[in-house]
Amino acid sequence: MRNNNNNNHQFQQRGGNNNNAYNNNNGGGNNGARNNGGVKILNVAEKPSVAKEVSRVLCGGRGCQSRQGASKFNRIFEFINPFPINNARNAQMKFTSVTGHLMNYDFTEHEYKSWEHSDARDLFGRARIAKLVPDDKKEVKVNLEREARTSEWLILWLDCDREGENIAMEVVDVCLNANRRLKVFRARFSALSYQDVSRALMNLQRPDEAASIAVDARQELDLRLGAAFTRFNTLCVKRNGVLALLGENGGGGGERGGGRGNDRDNKTVISYGPCQFPTLGFIVQRKWDVDAHVPEKFWTISIGYQMVEGGQQQQQQQQQQRQQRQRRGGGGGGGRVVEFRWNRQRVFDEHLANSLFERVQNAPHATVLSTRGQEIKKWPPHPLNTLEMQKRVNRVLRIAPEKIMKVAEELYQKGFISYPRTETDRFPDSFNFLENIALFYNHDTFGPYARELVERDGFRKPPGGHRDDKAHPPIYPAKLATAHEYNGWKRENQQVYDFVLRHFLATCSKPAVGYKTTVEVDCAGEGFKANGLMIADRAYLRIYGPGPIFPPDGPRLNPYFDNWTAQEELPTFEDGERFQPSHRNLRDSETVKPQMLSEVDLLTLMEKNGIGTDATQAQHIDKVVGERGYAKKVGENRLVPTNIGEALVAGYDSLQLGFMWQPTKRAEMEKDVDNVHRGSITKEDAIRKNIEPMLRAFAKCESNEQDLIRIVKRFVERGRNVNVEQRYGGPERERDFFEDEEEDEGAFDDA
Repeated sequence: MRNNNNNNHQFQQRGGNNNNAYNNNNGGGNNGARNNGGVKILNVAEKPSVAKEVSRVLCGGRGCQSRQGASKFNRIFEFINPFPINNARNAQMKFTSVTGHLMNYDFTEHEYKSWEHSDARDLFGRARIAKLVPDDKKEVKVNLEREARTSEWLILWLDCDREGENIAMEVVDVCLNANRRLKVFRARFSALSYQDVSRALMNLQRPDEAASIAVDARQELDLRLGAAFTRFNTLCVKRNGVLALLGENGGGGGERGGGRGNDRDNKTVISYGPCQFPTLGFIVQRKWDVDAHVPEKFWTISIGYQMVEGGQQQQQQQQQQRQQRQRRGGGGGGGRVVEFRWNRQRVFDEHLANSLFERVQNAPHATVLSTRGQEIKKWPPHPLNTLEMQKRVNRVLRIAPEKIMKVAEELYQKGFISYPRTETDRFPDSFNFLENIALFYNHDTFGPYARELVERDGFRKPPGGHRDDKAHPPIYPAKLATAHEYNGWKRENQQVYDFVLRHFLATCSKPAVGYKTTVEVDCAGEGFKANGLMIADRAYLRIYGPGPIFPPDGPRLNPYFDNWTAQEELPTFEDGERFQPSHRNLRDSETVKPQMLSEVDLLTLMEKNGIGTDATQAQHIDKVVGERGYAKKVGENRLVPTNIGEALVAGYDSLQLGFMWQPTKRAEMEKDVDNVHRGSITKEDAIRKNIEPMLRAFAKCESNEQDLIRIVKRFVERGRNVNVEQRYGGPERERDFFEDEEEDEGAFDDA
């Protein structure tokens, strides 16, 4: 395992010290590089496509050569640095890459490779681990070593999040072991545009080693806890005959790392993941809520007002005819009926409902208490962060969160959008909105709207939300795709790119404006209310809603990501005016059982409870639903636990080990990892704090194995006779657009 502390003296400080680092890079073994035209710089990106794109941006498409290195997947691009960074202007740049993590934690002692012949309790602490380069990354390591030996500087172009810092430190370890004289710098960027890349190169910083150590803490916890409980789960069901009940699919495939799930004797692995299990827990808990639901009957009252059309004499005749037709629950004839809804909404006591309705039914008239008319505004969405992108795209386009992130990553690597893994939903003051909007003036569909924002006073600086991860701005479109590029993409890539562009233009737009009318009436002491809405200016909804972009005949948009539907205009009432209701209805209904979670619901719960990060939440869902086989999708994008998924949660719950699948414990782990990054707790203390209660839980599982197995078998056998598609995959209930999103709670304001 690497020693992080030995590398500090190699890092160059930010600010003015950067210039000193460049100026002091003369002498010793570096003179040869000077004579050949400048300092030799090794640049390393997180992925080959990023290395290629940054090289293209830096060399302007001219004078960039590429060659094959030791790794066939990680080419090396060579060019002369064109930027005036002191005497490094003519630096000889070599740009290569890794492919994600270069190293993995694993158990180093051979005895722990065998599941049956080692004590799983040792995996909590006694068993030694190290961060090693796996066989499939050996060529990448050799590639870095060879290039580092002939370089003087190392510039790290890894993704600028916590995981990227950890990969950066892995690169540093390999390169410094090959060449201890390397000077190490960190490039920080959020998009692969000329502006971002050149700014990063001219403002080189030092790696954030504390962030890397925090990731090491999380990785060690995940390895130790996952390995121990995965082995227990798998061996437990194997020796107690549960595998025969599960069929061939079991609980998913093997885990990464020889110590965790690479035992060839165990083809079926019942894995445990400290993050995946709370994710599964949300799905199981919702199923239990659905199963426990008992329909409850309720009653509601409404009254109506029938608008009268035609001249005064005709109105009087219709009014007389309507009065003669008044019946319980009846009415009708004439013009449009305005529905007044009960202020109580509903009551669950039938006797009370009948009593109140009898009073309403016998009342000679209803009296207008108040009429209010006001201008209201529907505000554009906040700038886009990772979670909101996943939620909105999944809800409308039905693309899985993990697929959304894969597509967004592809678009980022080619320079079309900014870095897609960010918690930030507010732009920095320095962000140049007008310059970015202008990039899309020539877009075939959205270009005229973009131009109108700037040239016709339609622009509004987005105020943003309250989240800032201090690493990246919100997601925004960074480059206009040509027709040739766009038409060559897969459908999902086109959809995600269009969404990011439309969302950005919407956030830069003014709010939609409407006029709302509210009439409140009293009938027999019961209050009723009716609302009307007229939309005066759709504003941002022209680009983010269904359109048209240019009313009334401009192109309409499908799909759309927000909407605002006008309500029928109300007649003019005067305060104190009386009218005889056209109908008085008493209706009964039943409470509706909750729906199974959608992927959007699950993402929202994970964020609310601190499970995973913006960069990992989609991966956890994908593991639970796909790789592990602990849940599956049914009906309208609803998630239902499989037999084994529910059985495992029920088994742990029966032993009073709810924290194994509930979110509290994992949220505490995530907070401790954050504190390691902040420096308020050491990595060792964070690991010790979280290992101890899990070791006690493990001992309880071992001593109560038969109780656990009895519960697991019961749930597996019971679940085999349930048609989950029919029972839990019913159609979507009707609901308001984005009704459960926090930001929409305050989306409407009085003007």
